[in-house]
Order: sequence, then C-alpha cells, then structure tokens
Amino acid sequence: MTAQSGAAAEAAYPPISKAWQAVGVLAIATVFAFIDRHLLYILSEPVRETLGVTDTQISLLQGMAFVVFYALFGLPIGRLVDRRNRRNIVIAGVLAWSVMTLACGMATDFWTLFAARAGVGIGEACLAPAAFSMIADYFPPRLRGRAMACIVMSITLGSGCSYLIGAGMANLIPGAEQVDLPLLGATYGWQLTFFAAALPGFVIALLLLFVDEPARRETVPHVAAGSSVAMTIWSYSRRHRTILVCLMLGAGFVALVSYAVVAWMTALYVRYFGYSVATIGTTLGLINIIAGLPGGMVGGYLSDYFATRSGRGGRYNVMVIGIALGIPVLVLWPQVDSAIASLVCLAALMFILPLIVASIPSTLQAIVPNQFRGQMTAVLYLINGAFGVAFGPLLIALGTDYLFTEGGLRQSLLVLLPAMMAIAWLLILVGRSGYERARLELPE
Repeated sequence: MTAQSGAAAEAAYPPISKAWQAVGVLAIATVFAFIDRHLLYILSEPVRETLGVTDTQISLLQGMAFVVFYALFGLPIGRLVDRRNRRNIVIAGVLAWSVMTLACGMATDFWTLFAARAGVGIGEACLAPAAFSMIADYFPPRLRGRAMACIVMSITLGSGCSYLIGAGMANLIPGAEQVDLPLLGATYGWQLTFFAAALPGFVIALLLLFVDEPARRETVPHVAAGSSVAMTIWSYSRRHRTILVCLMLGAGFVALVSYAVVAWMTALYVRYFGYSVATIGTTLGLINIIAGLPGGMVGGYLSDYFATRSGRGGRYNVMVIGIALGIPVLVLWPQVDSAIASLVCLAALMFILPLIVASIPSTLQAIVPNQFRGQMTAVLYLINGAFGVAFGPLLIALGTDYLFTEGGLRQSLLVLLPAMMAIAWLLILVGRSGYERARLELPE
C-alpha cells in the first residue's frame, strides 16, 4: 500500500475524537462489568453465613454459575455481533447484567443466587465480542493496539476496584450485619454492596446511546482472489487452524496463570506472611491497579509499535516477549522469604500479565476478517473462561491437596504456574509462522 492510498484509507475511519469517546464509554462499561463479576469473591463469607450455603456451593456460585452461561451464550451472541448492530447488543448486555446484579442482592438462597449469577454471565457475554469488533472499525490498524489495551486496562481496574469497594463497604456496613432501608426493609451489608454496584450500569446504558455503530471494514468475501466460493468461518478456521489453535490455547494458559495468581495470592500472604485478610486485601487491590494499568498500556503501545515494523512477527511479538519475561518472575514469587520482596515480585507479575493480555485482542483482530471477529472473540473468551476461571484456581488446589502435601501452597504455585506459562510460550512460538501467513492475507 502506498503512503497516499494508506492516508486515504485512514481518512475513511470515523473522527479520532469520536473513536476515543466510544472507547471511553466501552472502557467504563468494562470496569463495572468486572466489579459486578468479582464482587462475590470478596463477599463470599457474609453470603455463606447469611444464606447458609456451603464452601462448595460458594465455589460453584463464583465459577460455574457465571462461566457456564457466559460460555453457552457467548458463541450465539458472537454470531449476532457479526451480523447486527453491535452498539445495541452492548446496551442490552449492560442492562441485563445490571438487573441481574440487583437480583444477586435480592437472593434468598443458593438457587436464586445461582440464577442471578448465571444472568450476570449472559449479560457480560455481550460486551467483549462487540467492543473489540467495534474498536477495530473505529481505528486504523496503527492505533488499534492501544485502543484495545484501554479495554484490557479497564478489566484490571475493575478487578482492583472490586477489592477496594468490597473492603470499603465492609468497613461501612459489615456484610453480615443488617440496616433498615426504605421500601427494602432489613438489608444485609453484602446485599447493599450488590445494589450499589448495579446502579451505574443503567447510566452506562444511557451513555451508550451516544456511541455510533461504525461501518464494518476488512471483510474477506472470498477464499482467494477470483474464487466464487464464499468464505465461511469454518473454511477460514481450517485454512488457519495452526495459528488459531496456538493463539487461543496460548492465551488460555496465560488466563489459567492469571486467575490462579488472583485466586491464591490472598491465601499465600495470610498463610506464610501473617497478614490479615483486610490488610492484604487492600494492598493487593492497590498493587493490581498501580502495576496493572501501566502494564496494559505498555502492552497496547508495544502492539502498535511492532505492527508498524517491517520485521517478522508484528503484534505477535508482544506475547512472545511478555510470556518469556513472566516465567522467571513466576519462579521467584512463591519462594522468596521476605514479604516485601514477594510483593515486589507480585507487582512485576501484575505488570507483565496485563501487558500480555492487552496485546491479544489486537493480535486476533489482525488475522481475522471482520465478518468473523465477534465469533472468534467469543471463542477466545470461552477458552479463557474455561482455562482461567474453571481450571486456574482448581489446578493449584489439586496440587496443594494431592501432589505437594509437604510443600503446600508455595510448592504448588512454584511448580505448576511456571510450567503452565512455559506451555503457553511453546504454543505461541509454534504459531508464529501461521500468524504471518494469516496477517498478510487480510486486506488493510
């Protein structure tokens, strides 16, 4: 592409100010999506006490109730994203998860809370496929990495804020205590926390009305030039199966490591360094935000930097480098004896993991035609959910209980997490040549 034709193509995109406004609203939606998603991790004890549920039931509410329905509805929603108005799909999703977060606060037993959590999962399944597809049509390729990184940074911000909001509300009104509210009557502190978290979603839905649906770009109507056979998602997937399998499974193993770290970091500091849950919860929330936000932004900028280089790999290089950096830090983190040194290692992890994750959406968009982006993003998040939410925390628990009974949690983290990250790195290396072929086939 010549400089003149490239400039003309870029001029066809929406004004950059309108594009960044859309990113801002989608980022705010993502923050509150992850606050709503993660609140039950912080509120598990008062919920367990007041509803009379078991630890096993709490774990099902935290993971399966959300992930199964998020996954089941993600693929058909992704198909809708590729065919219908994406802005309206996001609005429907925001309203759905906000209503169901309110329902979480109204739950009276295990099954009503299970149903509400499932509803939150269905609503949130609308967001990522639509948001990343819209951003790819709002921004020229040279800016997509940092724009999509803003969404990933919002995930980090939402996760950290859920810790801080949960801790702040617990200090204001302990989760197992009740207060009298107009219309609602006696309300537990944990219920009030869900109510407070749900309300911003209705404002976000109004803001989304001011976001335009962008025109679709970078579609590939045929398998090859001159062919009369329409490309389908199946023919595309067969042609590029190596890179798609390696990219998505590699991202899945990164998600496994990320969720395992988040799930067990509190227990590590309570068990081995003597912190209280309240103290370490606030500390970990701040580390997540302070280290994670710059990590996500650096990942986005590096993705755009490598995309403009003429060398091999493009955006894919961010994953190769980031995963390689993460392996030695994962080895150090569980075994250092100093609490300060351990927290420094954790901060490094909280920088590196978002750096990797921030590059994945733009890397996928760079090799997927527009008409398949919603579905492929849904598959990516399905694998991330299955590997991360379902298997990440469980893998470490199984290691602690059955493999490393003498070394305990530390040994399980030390052996399993670097191994999982090494598998991710090998998968990414195998897929690198396939990425080049797929990237060059997609029109700019």
